[in-house]
Amino acid sequence: MRVRVTDKISVDDAALWMPGSNILITSPMGSGKSYFCKNTLYSIAKEANGKILMLIHRSNCVEQFKYEIEIDGKVNVIEVRTYQALEYHKLHNTKNQIDLSKYQFIVCDEFHYFFEDSKFNNKTAVSFKMIMANKESVHVFMSATGDGMANYMKSYTKKKGLPKPVEYKIPFDYSFIKKLNFFYKEETIEQILKNRIAKGEKGIFFIYKAEDAYKLYKKYKDYCVFNCSANNKTYYQYVDKEKIKNILINQRFEEQFLITTACFDAGINIIDREVKHIVLDIVDTGSLIQCIGRKRIQDDADKVNVYIKAMNNQKLAGFKRSTEEKVQMAEYFQKNDCSVEKLIEKYPMQNDLNNILYDDLAYDSNGEIIPNTYRKSINELMYFKKKNDIADYSTMMKSGKFGYCKYMANLLEAYDEKTGSYTYSMIKEDYELETYLARLVKEDTVFLQLKDRAELIKKINAKQDGKLLKKAATLNQVLEERELDFRIKEFETTRMIQDTNGEPKKKKYKNAWKIVKF
Repeated sequence: MRVRVTDKISVDDAALWMPGSNILITSPMGSGKSYFCKNTLYSIAKEANGKILMLIHRSNCVEQFKYEIEIDGKVNVIEVRTYQALEYHKLHNTKNQIDLSKYQFIVCDEFHYFFEDSKFNNKTAVSFKMIMANKESVHVFMSATGDGMANYMKSYTKKKGLPKPVEYKIPFDYSFIKKLNFFYKEETIEQILKNRIAKGEKGIFFIYKAEDAYKLYKKYKDYCVFNCSANNKTYYQYVDKEKIKNILINQRFEEQFLITTACFDAGINIIDREVKHIVLDIVDTGSLIQCIGRKRIQDDADKVNVYIKAMNNQKLAGFKRSTEEKVQMAEYFQKNDCSVEKLIEKYPMQNDLNNILYDDLAYDSNGEIIPNTYRKSINELMYFKKKNDIADYSTMMKSGKFGYCKYMANLLEAYDEKTGSYTYSMIKEDYELETYLARLVKEDTVFLQLKDRAELIKKINAKQDGKLLKKAATLNQVLEERELDFRIKEFETTRMIQDTNGEPKKKKYKNAWKIVKF
């Protein structure tokens, strides 16, 4: 039986929380976090003539939650706003400043927003600091994927001399995943969709790029409904707003497939036993888990097959290297006692394009702004997040082959501790090639010249601009990317042949090939 938030935290428990305290609630998707806010906290606030500010990070979440609050008749107590509104009014010093002190509870729904969205929104630290500076309200932080942010909060409260956060953790249960599958190729996504069309089974496809999501939808639009962020000026015009509105209200879609970007990683509940498949082409692991949680599991018989586009170690190394480059300036600044002079010496006439380092106002000891003076500051949330990502990439790569798959399998409980084995499956994409290469190794086949290699090159089938790639170094890189344990060995050898007179002679082959097990 699934444990719910209200099983862990009673009305009496919540009533003891003091103003200024920070409450961390980590619990699985569908464990009743919103219910807890709309009922337990509501009853406490209503009795005390208090108010609740519900902060949400996606606009579609706001509309859905407002709708629910209106239906329940609780708008007099619960106010719903976005984190972004809080940030905008603060930064632009507008007349519509949100007075946090008037709320008994400030509920930070999906509080991983501060952490995860900091990758592309350098303003998340603004709303976080505003909330942490508030002493009149109880701060309730709720998420299913808030571990990274929770670690940052513990560090932040300790550094600032604030009381230690009160934590509530509810066990995760991924037994609803019937089968966990991984794949590498883009075309596999379409193949999964085609297979489900043939079997008449419903599914949700979460695609990282709106362009890719739309192309898939356009090809199979008779079976699909499409969605992407309203901020995407290119593809949002193809979204049927009325259908998306009905999905939010009815918590189900009538088409066979919902094809969406990660804009639906929160704020939508799909309650439909017919949805049997969830396909994910999502880079961020936290967002990926949130996406899986959009289908609300009804009971032990409600199962789903999950398909995740994996990343090989070469791609992980690229992400790690790119992220390390993004934090270089901030790290140098931090290691040199935040000296602007040393920073400029090291990086003359350069700004931090990643916005981890930014210009800020300077204040005196009384908290007054010092005119015509500014200082360099580190966006600690962005910095902490990127350092966390670097550590995750390293952990994945240390696991060797299929490191990403093993990492995700551990998170999603696809590991059998008794046998010490993983219980996920790899979708067959290169198994025919793997069998062919294994046979070449066993038979110790040698390809002496270009014409001999034609079949091998065709089997690997690596193309650029529509042309087959033929160089050993390039093909080896392709084999590595596909995480196949085989490589082409190029070497010099000699063979006895007959000359034009039929006499035996030695011929040297400078660039012979053979397949070796790596």
